[in-house]
Amino acid sequence: MTRPSEDPITGLYRDSFPDFVRMIRRMGGSSEEAKDAFHDALLIYMERERAGKLNLHSSPKAYLLGTARICWLHTRGKGPISELPEGFEAAEPEDPNEEEREKSLLESLVRSGKKCMELLKAFYYDHCSMQEVADRFGFNGRRSATVQKYKCLEKVREEIKTTQAYAQ
Repeated sequence: MTRPSEDPITGLYRDSFPDFVRMIRRMGGSSEEAKDAFHDALLIYMERERAGKLNLHSSPKAYLLGTARICWLHTRGKGPISELPEGFEAAEPEDPNEEEREKSLLESLVRSGKKCMELLKAFYYDHCSMQEVADRFGFNGRRSATVQKYKCLEKVREEIKTTQAYAQ
């Protein structure tokens, strides 16, 4: 459920990601595989929504979970990408602490800053080369873009550490 001051995509992420990780673990996948597939699906969702090509026949959460599952299956070579399964339902949350950890991760990414989020998205999800990242963000070259990407990752890591230390 989206909070009043929360961006709809952030709310969708917060509500859907823990369910997806549990589903992938039950299917023999790792949390890292789940994260990669889910982020790919979230980008697909956002791109289709922005282009006006998002045709929902179920809830946004069910659409996102189904798309993520298809991305995961495709990357594991277990089957071709197909349509969203009919009647796909998300699993009920099992570990409330996991939801908090994922929420904390997302909040840490947001706190790292818009430019860092955009840079990391360009590299990891848009699969831009470091030269393309340098060109897109106005860096002097690949090396500068690489250094900035590293700084962004460190910023996110530091945010996570700070959040975890504060929670304890």
